[in-house]
Amino acid sequence: MDKQRIVKIFAVLGEPTDNRPWRDYSGYGLTAADAPTLVELVADNSFVESDGADYWVPLHSWRALLHLMPAGLHELIGIFDVVAEDDWAVDEIPMVVAAACDAALDPLLDYVLDKRNDEFAIPLALQCLVETGKRHSKLRKPVIERLVYALQHSAARDYGLRGLIVAELVALRAVEAMPAIRVAFAEDQVDWTVSGDLEDVELGMGLRTKRDTPRPSYKVEEDDADDEDEDDAPLVEQVIRAEPKIGRNEPCPCGSGKKYKKCCMP
Repeated sequence: MDKQRIVKIFAVLGEPTDNRPWRDYSGYGLTAADAPTLVELVADNSFVESDGADYWVPLHSWRALLHLMPAGLHELIGIFDVVAEDDWAVDEIPMVVAAACDAALDPLLDYVLDKRNDEFAIPLALQCLVETGKRHSKLRKPVIERLVYALQHSAARDYGLRGLIVAELVALRAVEAMPAIRVAFAEDQVDWTVSGDLEDVELGMGLRTKRDTPRPSYKVEEDDADDEDEDDAPLVEQVIRAEPKIGRNEPCPCGSGKKYKKCCMP
């Protein structure tokens, strides 16, 4: 289907609802051959600047991909760096990728382990893996196997990534991954400010009901370029939001009626 025709169809549909299941897009004549065009529309940031109905074209595009998967899978994974800062996309794209079932597993693992990829996009790939395991019970085991592989084969100094991987394994209640997790903690290879320490992980896995030791203070070193001795750098408390994060597509809290990204978003 012609790209402009797809844009016109989605512009007419206008603002979508958050209701699930989503609209059935199959009646608009879209086929697997249109998947690359839909991915192109997802990545087109020009729609973000629109004040018209075509503002919603990218969102309709990724929702339309749901029933076309695995068509467009590799192209969609390839634009994770473009959509990773869009809260709505981060919330919904894992459901789209999960529709590709086992076809998504190895491309997602490759993306996670490829150091050339954007550090803010890799968590989206991890979320897609976890969502696939949650939505398809038969794929839970292969998803966990790939997360464990990523835990064991990520770059030597990639402590933050391993912290994210451990956190996602906890989200899956992947008790079978505990031997690998314990090794990673024993070798001090996990950023526990991301995942919690080993006791936190065991609590999350349901393997214990209380801590045996005091909870560690989740602090990070202050980045002070003038301090040559990093060991003596002062510690600052991790920032905790007093209010929930405002999504870029949510109404602006100032009451203007505009979307946050179009109004007071810094």
